[in-house]
Amino acid sequence: GLTVVAFAFGYAMAGRVLSPLGRITRTAQRVAGSDLHRRIELGGPDDELKELADTFDQMLDRLDRAFESQRRFVANASHELRTPLAINRTLLEVQLADPAASPELAQLGKTLLATNERSEQLVEGLLLLARSENRVVDKKPVDLSEVAAQAVDQTREEAHAKGVELR
Repeated sequence: GLTVVAFAFGYAMAGRVLSPLGRITRTAQRVAGSDLHRRIELGGPDDELKELADTFDQMLDRLDRAFESQRRFVANASHELRTPLAINRTLLEVQLADPAASPELAQLGKTLLATNERSEQLVEGLLLLARSENRVVDKKPVDLSEVAAQAVDQTREEAHAKGVELR
C-alpha cells in the first residue's frame, strides 16, 4: 500500500514540477510557427523555471521589436522609392511618345523603361514582404527560360542601338 501512495505522490509531484516545462515547450513551438507575439508569462515562485520563462519572454520581446522595426524600415523605404520611380516612368513615357525622337534615343528610353519596371516590381515585392511578416504568401512557378529570353532580348536591343550585331 505504501508503494502505491509513494508512486502516486511522486507522479503528482513530477507532473507539477514538469508542467512549467511543458508550457515553455508549447510556447516555443508556437513561436517557431512565426507567432512572435506569444509569451509564456509563467507565474509562481521565483525559481529556475520562472527565470528561464522570463528570459525567454524577454528574448521574444527583443525579437518582436527587431522584426517590427525591420518591417517598418522596408515599408518606409519602399514607399519612398515609389515616387521617384513613378516620376522616371512618366518622363520616359513622355519621351517615348515624342515622334521626333531619334531611334537611338527611343531605344535608350525603352531600355530605361524596362529597367525602371524591374525596379518597380522589386519595390512592390519589398512592400509585399513587409506586409506579409517575412513569409512568402504568393508562391508561383517562374519560367526561367522566359526570364533568360527577356534578358537576351534587352541585351540584343542595347547592342543593336550601339551598332553591334548579335546572333
